[in-house]
Amino acid sequence: MKRFVLLIGLLWFSFVITSKAQTSTDRTTLWEFTGNGLSTPSYLFGTFHLLCPDDLIFTEALKQKLEASQQLYLELDFSDPQIGMKMMENMRMRGKTYHDLYDSLTYRQVSDSLEKIAHIRLETFNNMKPFGLYSIVLMGALQCQPASWELQLVDLAKAKGMNIAGLETVESQAALFDTIPYKVQAEQLKEMVFNLDSTATEINELINLYKSQDIHTLHSRTITDPLMQDYLDLMLYNRNVNWISIIEESAKSQATFFAFGAGHLAGDKGVINLLRKRGYTVKPVY
Repeated sequence: MKRFVLLIGLLWFSFVITSKAQTSTDRTTLWEFTGNGLSTPSYLFGTFHLLCPDDLIFTEALKQKLEASQQLYLELDFSDPQIGMKMMENMRMRGKTYHDLYDSLTYRQVSDSLEKIAHIRLETFNNMKPFGLYSIVLMGALQCQPASWELQLVDLAKAKGMNIAGLETVESQAALFDTIPYKVQAEQLKEMVFNLDSTATEINELINLYKSQDIHTLHSRTITDPLMQDYLDLMLYNRNVNWISIIEESAKSQATFFAFGAGHLAGDKGVINLLRKRGYTVKPVY
């Protein structure tokens, strides 16, 4: 159950794997795709949104491929100055508060736990969707202020004068979490805050897998969690399919650097394999 919480919380952003054609030696989060009418290569990069600053490392290969690109696509357009306001507006539950989701004792216990973990009270966020609180709790488990791949990439892209865009809108991404019952989300939030030590252990295991670029194990942990089975299409596969037309159109116009949650790269229904099925050559970059 705790792994479900972590995966849902991180899938607002993260994870990775590749297609049948790759081998276990393909440990990388950076990929190049060519062919099928493209005049220049474009690139795929898998991010992980809960990293402490010391763990966010720009390799030379990453810098070179970003420099070789003319535009940057992220899951969301993080260059939009209104994005923070849009996120807050779309994090509100529709017609529910935590008083509707917890009994009075549980409400108080969750609120007390949040105060210890993140110095916030549930009362202050009484109508925020539980997934919005997941990230706050995970930051408490990490005991650092996470660094952001997205903001770093945006800064570099702006300095280079690149066009910046998003594969999705804040509204469409936030709407995903309206399809998961708030009660289910709230129960997972409770599980997370009541078991912070094990939550911290699991998130650090995932971070270590990402840092070692062990994309196969990351993917396996995503798809084998029993509680994830009902949400894999919603959170991963349907979005991958929706992105492909945008990726193709953008890459045909000019060299593009695509950066999104690493889990979307993966497997038969991942972005890498979907591009291969469309006739592109996709290869790892080290």
